[in-house]
Amino acid sequence: MRVNLEARAAAAEQRKAQTRERLIDAAIAVIGEKGPDACSIEDFVAAADVSRGTFYNYFPTAEDLLRAVRRKITDALTAVLDARLPASMSVSLRLATRLHSYVLSVSRDPAWGWMTARLDASRLERTPVLEANLDLMFYEGVSRGEFRDMDPAAVRTLVFGASRMVQRDILMGLSSPEHAVQVVALVLNACGRPYESALAVSREGAAVALEIHAVLDAA
Repeated sequence: MRVNLEARAAAAEQRKAQTRERLIDAAIAVIGEKGPDACSIEDFVAAADVSRGTFYNYFPTAEDLLRAVRRKITDALTAVLDARLPASMSVSLRLATRLHSYVLSVSRDPAWGWMTARLDASRLERTPVLEANLDLMFYEGVSRGEFRDMDPAAVRTLVFGASRMVQRDILMGLSSPEHAVQVVALVLNACGRPYESALAVSREGAAVALEIHAVLDAA
């Protein structure tokens, strides 16, 4: 009997991918119930119904699993925004909507917000997809005359730094929707938009983000 080695290898890879996803989904459920700081590897393996040894085959540490959770949630939100923010929309409004959508995600899911805050404070690398999207939007904004030409690394520090401070304020109960509107407006202003125009775009972006999240909630 001839053994199809390629099919067997493909099936093994599929099983590995399914086990990895099961661990990530289990972690999302556990974090939602207990919060990121109260979870242990034992909680994750119990929820996923795998052994501790199996866990280490996929994630060397609990933080590596949390990083994978953050990436999965971030990628899912990014995919939704990519689909709902057309290229015909101004770059400023797309950026404002993305920032407000992130703020809404933190407000609606504090456990996820605390988890990302914990990972951002660690020595793990930043989220590449978010940085790549920001770079593309910034360069497009410069080419369209919406933004001034600046060092993109400085823009990343400005945007992500502002986002993380708003995130912290939300989690500490120190923020409000108007606070987020003004912070996003200041980011757009620093990128080159006149402040009054930036404030109007920020308010519009907050409204668009609310509409997107309402659609997601209804799905």
